[in-house]
Amino acid sequence: MCSSDVIAAVSILKYETQPKIFSIVFGEGIMNDAVSIILFDTVASFSGGDNQFTASTPFEIAGNFLLLFFMSLLIGAFFALLTSYILKRARFMT
Repeated sequence: MCSSDVIAAVSILKYETQPKIFSIVFGEGIMNDAVSIILFDTVASFSGGDNQFTASTPFEIAGNFLLLFFMSLLIGAFFALLTSYILKRARFMT
């Protein structure tokens, strides 16, 4: 689920020659994809069934979006810290 513009840009850039630009373009592509998936999931949960669009629906969508965003961020940060701790303590990599 990647957009073609990020794939094209990353395929042209080489990490060895321009690591900062590569990291910026790659990070931007990952962030756009994550936000798109979270927003799609949030809106899709309101589109089916007997859900009526009321004045509070945009606030519910925004609240669900923020909840999914921050929970995803916390889960990612937790596993990143856990993995970095394990790799720091593991001696099989030396």
